Amino acid sequence: MNPNVVLICRDCNTFSLSADKSHQKFLQPVKYCTNLENPPEPFCENVIWLCQNCYHSAVKSVNRDNNDCKSKSESRNQIETRYTNLIDLEKRIEALERHLKACPDLVQRATNAEANGSATQQKAVHASILNRRVLIPIAAIALSILIGLLLFTARSGNKESLQGIPDNATLESRPNSLLLISRDEWSAQTEPEGMQKLQLPIERIIIAHISTAQCENRVQCDARVRDVQAFHIHSNGWGDIGYNFLVGGDGLVYEGRGWYNQGAHTAGYNGNSICIGFIGTFNVEVLTENDLKAAQLLIDEGVRLGVLTGNYRLYGARQLSATESPGKALYSIIMKWPHWSRSI
Repeated sequence: MNPNVVLICRDCNTFSLSADKSHQKFLQPVKYCTNLENPPEPFCENVIWLCQNCYHSAVKSVNRDNNDCKSKSESRNQIETRYTNLIDLEKRIEALERHLKACPDLVQRATNAEANGSATQQKAVHASILNRRVLIPIAAIALSILIGLLLFTARSGNKESLQGIPDNATLESRPNSLLLISRDEWSAQTEPEGMQKLQLPIERIIIAHISTAQCENRVQCDARVRDVQAFHIHSNGWGDIGYNFLVGGDGLVYEGRGWYNQGAHTAGYNGNSICIGFIGTFNVEVLTENDLKAAQLLIDEGVRLGVLTGNYRLYGARQLSATESPGKALYSIIMKWPHWSRSI
């Protein structure tokens, strides 16, 4: 048997190469000391598995001992290396290399341990990358859905009129329902503050037209009303839109100065009348049934609120001032309404 053997501490995995004969007591009859519980299988004839105590006893007999074992009571936190003979050290290294070559199972175990550790790390890294690849798209989708819901809610809230009508270009009127667009909803420039109030109840309604292009939907009509207000404020100096109410395309009714403020529409009659202006010029063009019905619903609402008397009188603007308003075609229609009056 080769006198050089490898001593391995089973408890702390420290090993030492010994050429001293004092270790021979551990070779017979087995390849490990009797103090070990569940000793490993012997895989090389020149390897001895020892418990900590036996390992310390064995390496103490070697002049050039290895003090790396963690459980050694003497100099626990120090590593002493006393190599006084470089030639002897080289021989020990050569002897250890021979033992490793003679014991391929030992080398294979170390290689497998390292490979298993690397594989575990790679699995952990792969799992982490996979988790990021899955979680990031899910989080992005959830965030997009949340933002979409918030935007939809905000847009829905802004697009509802006082009667719950959505603000879009294809707004459809409902039979016998007044679609009233408030000043806030059509983005009026000013508030009707400081204006003279009407003396209620009112006995006179004036129908006029607004000499602009007609509008057919909410988007167009909003723009027309804002243009009229800007013209009345900046060109006429009236401080606000002159009409009490405006009727746009598809039966939309816009709040101008409203029910309680004097308008600026017909000189001499502003203080005791409500003026309803139809958007467009109706000398030839004829309004739709929706537009005419919207004006009649608005008048009925004024009576219900007590702003208009039940026996109110209705006029065309041309009857009270030198103007073609409300246009020949529209005037011929309102002359057939029950409250139209020939007498001033």
